[in-house]
Amino acid sequence: MIVTGATIRLVLAALTMPGAAGSGAPDTIASAGDLIEALSGGRLTVDVDTEGQSCGAPDACLDALVAGEIDIYLASTPEAARLVPEFHVLDVPYLLESDAVVELVFTGVFFERMRDALLGEPGLRLLGLSGGGGWRGIATRAGPVRMPDDLGGVTLETADSPVLASWARAAGATPAPRSWSDRAVLAAEGRVDARAGSVIDLTSGGAGDGAFRYLTRDDHGYPAGLWLMREEAYQALPVDLRQAMNAAVGELARLVRAEERRRTAAAVAAFEAAGGVVHVLSPAERSAFVMAAGRVSTGYMEQHGHEWMVWFEGAIAAAERQIALTGGSEEARP
Repeated sequence: MIVTGATIRLVLAALTMPGAAGSGAPDTIASAGDLIEALSGGRLTVDVDTEGQSCGAPDACLDALVAGEIDIYLASTPEAARLVPEFHVLDVPYLLESDAVVELVFTGVFFERMRDALLGEPGLRLLGLSGGGGWRGIATRAGPVRMPDDLGGVTLETADSPVLASWARAAGATPAPRSWSDRAVLAAEGRVDARAGSVIDLTSGGAGDGAFRYLTRDDHGYPAGLWLMREEAYQALPVDLRQAMNAAVGELARLVRAEERRRTAAAVAAFEAAGGVVHVLSPAERSAFVMAAGRVSTGYMEQHGHEWMVWFEGAIAAAERQIALTGGSEEARP
């Protein structure tokens, strides 16, 4: 953080490579500085780095944030779980059911628990939770996945998360966890038969020969993007600028989630227009996947205890009750 006169300059890293937290809405993220500057009356300016010039790769960016070399970073769940392993609860499959529930969980008491956890040893402040590319699905070359048996013997690429690797094994596949940097290598070398990830990411390769031209919308998870700021830098701001930062990032997170819904619908439409085949699980098919994945939450609790699972499931149940009581609709996923 550089202070020049009455203006405080912040450096925000929000990488937009496939699979990274920023992949959901790069245009929205690129305008983050404008919104922060506007809400601060010009007293805050932000250098937005979406190309990795300030820190390189995601793991390096998180290290740079902790070291004080950058001020704000948009991190994925696997990255943040390096600091608080319990955050992998966000990767437990088939718990989140709708965009409306995501909105309430990502802005309510569960968000506050995550914020408090990061204020401990890591010394980081969670300013907001946005999406990380939209709802997850499964892409294959040979044919659509309809039941867990269809993944038997399949090498399935997942994000670099032990929980998602456990989910792949529970469904009968052989997991191939990857970081963003080795994703293209795995696919090019033919080392994976299928891929799991955000629908936007999965459809970005088109539907031509050799591509993953079958997409199954099982919506097994909603990856989060964590807007992190160094607590020392946050506390150095005057109270009114802290309030401006909170308001700006909260609005940015909401805009990113909304943009992901729009981009998902557009990506699916373009994928189908190019010859891609999309399969949405029927209730019976989804139930089979949920049953197969039951052991994943058990494995998470064996490793990390029950507390975060109780908090996460409680936040989801409270959101569903609020939606039912207010007569709101659980927005359909695009």
